[in-house]
Amino acid sequence: MTQIKKAIAALFSVMMIMLSAGCSASPLTQTGDQILIAYYSYTGNTEAAAQQIADLTGGTLAEIQRVNAYEDLRTEAEAEIQNGDRPEITVSTDNVEEYDTIFVGYPIWWDEAPAMIATFLESYDLSDKTIIPFCTSSSDPIDNSLHIFHELCPDANMLDGLRANDENDIAPWLRSLGIIA
Repeated sequence: MTQIKKAIAALFSVMMIMLSAGCSASPLTQTGDQILIAYYSYTGNTEAAAQQIADLTGGTLAEIQRVNAYEDLRTEAEAEIQNGDRPEITVSTDNVEEYDTIFVGYPIWWDEAPAMIATFLESYDLSDKTIIPFCTSSSDPIDNSLHIFHELCPDANMLDGLRANDENDIAPWLRSLGIIA
């Protein structure tokens, strides 16, 4: 009987070690995935959310910028969205496709992501990447803007997005996705 108790105790110890190891790190950090936080920010709000995500995840920031600045934001940006335009962009990293997990941040304009986000999504092969959208908006939820991710990255693994207006929402969201412990 003592042999059985020792075997059960040893098995229990091994199980506890495995469980505690599984809870101490997120699935992404366990596999060594590279995290990129690509974002477009017009007023600085989305940039602040992107910076917080980078701080919490250890990810790399990459700013998406429109090559030609808007002369009349309201008219030009709305027309781009309505017409499905793809304005030329620059991204502050050359190796987007080397990342396994890519956060994509943007402000909500007219209930949609700015046209630069569609340009970004179409510019890279994001198949088999984990894509995590986040946005900032004074009134609109993220939901109506998500269709471009499904349309332009059908072979990516999409995780739940967040309207990141409140900095206190970001860490719990990342925990719920298993990105941080």
